[in-house]
Amino acid sequence: KTPNLLEWFIPQTSSIKMMRLAHLLSLLVLGAQTTHVAAASKQLEAGVYPKTILVAAATANTGGHVVRELSRRSGVTIHALVRDLEDPRAVELSKLQRVKLVEGNLDEVQTIRAALKGVDRAFLVSAPFDHLHFERETDFLELASNAEVPVVRIGTATGLTGPGTKTAYGRAHHGIESFAQGRGLPVVTLRPNWFLDNLLFAADEIKGAGTVSYPSKGDGPQVAMVDPRDVASAAATILTLPGDLLSLFVSAQAIEVHGKGRLNLVENVKILSKALGYPVKLKYVPLGDWVDTMVGYGMPRVFARSFGSTIMKVDGAMAMDGPAPQTSSPLLTSVGWQPKYSALDWAMSDKVQGALRKDPEPQEL
Repeated sequence: KTPNLLEWFIPQTSSIKMMRLAHLLSLLVLGAQTTHVAAASKQLEAGVYPKTILVAAATANTGGHVVRELSRRSGVTIHALVRDLEDPRAVELSKLQRVKLVEGNLDEVQTIRAALKGVDRAFLVSAPFDHLHFERETDFLELASNAEVPVVRIGTATGLTGPGTKTAYGRAHHGIESFAQGRGLPVVTLRPNWFLDNLLFAADEIKGAGTVSYPSKGDGPQVAMVDPRDVASAAATILTLPGDLLSLFVSAQAIEVHGKGRLNLVENVKILSKALGYPVKLKYVPLGDWVDTMVGYGMPRVFARSFGSTIMKVDGAMAMDGPAPQTSSPLLTSVGWQPKYSALDWAMSDKVQGALRKDPEPQEL
């Protein structure tokens, strides 16, 4: 069975209190052992290449793509941080070349400190629909800096990032970036456009009713939607650069990552429908009703409202919180990176076809 993306992002309600308690206890462990000054990393020196890269969390959507992308590149060993070594996603990653599974939890800083030992650089992505988003990532970045490990992390779109935005993950990402910048930590934040994978949140509805219910009509401006595989490729490209070039990215701090071609949500769904071979259309639902439906599925209201407003902002039905670039950073393209996957490539991928292909109807005997 293809997992529903909602299940990947929504924390289990029964464990939230325990997670918060574990996090507070972890902070006591972190305590005085951290500093607020970035250590000078040898990984930013000319001619220095990484031998080992930590990917956290490796079973996340983009994290898994980064592991696969790095595995295809010769000369680097990948430590894939996973919560459960028996997780089927982790087991599949362990079959790739030069991949070693490392058990760890972003809520337990002692496991992160151990995972950072002996690695040269790190990649970080964590669940955005979680109240501990800021704490998890800032703890990781501080520990990585203490270990002289530069980090490439995934942020959110520039137009959603800001201190006063009501988009919860936009506030968290702004805070994380500000934390790193204020302490001079060696961090590169990738700011991707709207992920093409976001349509997979509606996988059950697409297969069952041929619709995607959104709080916007979808006929707004065209944007450079991006395949997560291209975001992973950008991360892998930066992570494997020689140190002097990596230092340019650390100085730049935020890097725009955008997709191949521009389209709006209606056009995106039309391409998906063509690739699937059955009709799929956008269905407009007022924001309040849409949020109530998402809450009914188990998504916390603050994140349902944030995601719903994100859809509206991408579609031009609600103002962005800042500039909304649609072109990748020249620094990124200058080192040879270009987006590879179009919306049709994405729709024809094994992942999307496997998630949305309808089972054949039984034949009468």
